[in-house]
Amino acid sequence: MFLYNRETKEMKLLSEHEGNINFRPIEFSDDNKYLYYMTDKDSEFIYIMKYNIETGESEKVYSDDWDVRYAYHSYNSKYYIVGINKDGKTVVKIFDKDNKDVKFPEFDGASISSVNISKSEKYMTFYVSASNSTSNLYFYNFETEEYKQLTNTMNPEINKDDLVNAEVIRYKSFDGLEIPSILYKPHNASKDNKVPAMLYIHGGPGGQSTLGYRSQIQYLVNHGYAVIAVNNRGSGGYGKTFEEADDMKHGEDDLQDCIYAKQYLASVGWVDTTKIGIMGGSYGGYMVAAALAFTPEEFAVGVNIFGVTNWLRTLKNIPPWWEDYRQALY
Repeated sequence: MFLYNRETKEMKLLSEHEGNINFRPIEFSDDNKYLYYMTDKDSEFIYIMKYNIETGESEKVYSDDWDVRYAYHSYNSKYYIVGINKDGKTVVKIFDKDNKDVKFPEFDGASISSVNISKSEKYMTFYVSASNSTSNLYFYNFETEEYKQLTNTMNPEINKDDLVNAEVIRYKSFDGLEIPSILYKPHNASKDNKVPAMLYIHGGPGGQSTLGYRSQIQYLVNHGYAVIAVNNRGSGGYGKTFEEADDMKHGEDDLQDCIYAKQYLASVGWVDTTKIGIMGGSYGGYMVAAALAFTPEEFAVGVNIFGVTNWLRTLKNIPPWWEDYRQALY
């Protein structure tokens, strides 16, 4: 991360470090005295710092036990908005100039995105989505603390009662590591009516399955399939150590995490364990190919959606200007 002075033409390195540490600038303060940025230096999770341009000193602004996804000030800096990736959903916090919490509408089980505060700083818009609800735009009045929904994006031909709420679950893998996942249970599933199941593996590596609306998954669940979206080791959102746990080992420990999801599904009592498949796209598609090639007896079916099947070819064909991405990819 560099700071460039347009008047003096001076370029200053701000992020001197060794190892895998993230730095990302956010914005300058209104008086141009500070640069706000995000980093995970000396931490499992991404947090917010501010850099004093005059003194060269940095101080922590906000940290959590989860990654900060985004942060920014409103137009006149009356409010400071922070988005946190909390266990598979985005939680938004708003602070005033005294760093006190500002009341924000609560939506149980939903994720908030695209928070936008008006220039007058009296109004706010944002989007709300959940596992059983498409993303909708809301309007909020800071003075009256009232909000209203402005859009209804759900297809009118879809009966919302047919959709299911997902839940975050965890199970232990072969080495005792806890694997966070998102579980979708069909309405008709029971111990007397066991259903087939599909593992859903996200893209990446470093991606994450979250509690947002997924039409493809809801379609499968509506047709009687249980779905478990596995956030195997190597997934983002659960700390630096967890994300780096499959480096140089794709198709090995991360695949075992997927296989051990079968044990969890067997424990719920309403899944037909003879009919468990695996599907995914990109990196998730690679995991499907790895499962069928390396452990052909584990899954009844595999659905590989544009998955990587030759890592050497993929890595060799990444252009030089994506070198950092190439290194992170494997």
